[in-house]
Amino acid sequence: MLKFNYAKQGTILESLADSIEEVINRRVLLAIRTAQPIHLEPSFVSLIVPAGTPELRALETELAQGDCTAVSVCTTITNSPIVQGPAATKDMPSRDIEVIMHGVWLTHHLDAEEGLFLTSLTSEIEEQIEELWSYQPISP
Repeated sequence: MLKFNYAKQGTILESLADSIEEVINRRVLLAIRTAQPIHLEPSFVSLIVPAGTPELRALETELAQGDCTAVSVCTTITNSPIVQGPAATKDMPSRDIEVIMHGVWLTHHLDAEEGLFLTSLTSEIEEQIEELWSYQPISP
């Protein structure tokens, strides 16, 4: 299972051996014992990566081999400040890839910006998502 922690300091990705149900059960029990509200809802998270990212091909291969409906990949066009190629200008659109994962949003309040996003995928797909998350392009 992958757990995205959204906090004021940023977003952190963790890989856990626990199931979504175990994590949710512990959080609900904690909320009950501490008399704190809890909010759960189906949701999704998107990860935007450059189209040429090498790890993306491995993810697409894993998705094609498995029967994973919790992850989808699509192309987006953005006006990115990072432009490649000798004839490129700063205003040229670039192609990025959006990796969309479906799961559960868990937080203390409906409108909260801090919380957890949980998704359960195959271990191979989770490894590829972690690779994409930590991908750092090499500067020229």
